[in-house]
Amino acid sequence: MKLLALALCLPLIACSQSRGVGNDTGLFGSDNSTAMAPGARAVRIGEGGPTFNACATVGRVVNLSPSGETTLPVRAAPFVEADEVTRLSNNARIYVCTRSIDQRWQGVVVPPADAPDTDCGVLAPVESPRSYAGPCKSGWVASAFVQLTAG
Repeated sequence: MKLLALALCLPLIACSQSRGVGNDTGLFGSDNSTAMAPGARAVRIGEGGPTFNACATVGRVVNLSPSGETTLPVRAAPFVEADEVTRLSNNARIYVCTRSIDQRWQGVVVPPADAPDTDCGVLAPVESPRSYAGPCKSGWVASAFVQLTAG
């Protein structure tokens, strides 16, 4: 009996007025003619836990000249389209704190160029993972241009 009732209702459902299907722009309040732009994504520190430094690794910028680049952009999010925070020269020292899920981007903290040994507050453990809040600049760089070092 339930099957018969369902079979009788199906044609009514199929013929009912459809809402929000297809290219109905009224649902979202826009026509989707502008591309989405990524916002900023903070670099996370302390991902290794409270017994490890806030940023687990030190790295250097490498491989700039083979591709013709002279500086490496540090971006506000792990996307090529994200805003540029700063630029780094070849061999610049950075603290590598996290990475993107696809491993193509490294979340880094950048010591000042005139004081590359500044610890930026990341060479000691933090109690729990959190967004980096300074004092140095932070952002995202393409993994292909980062060489991890011992210190």
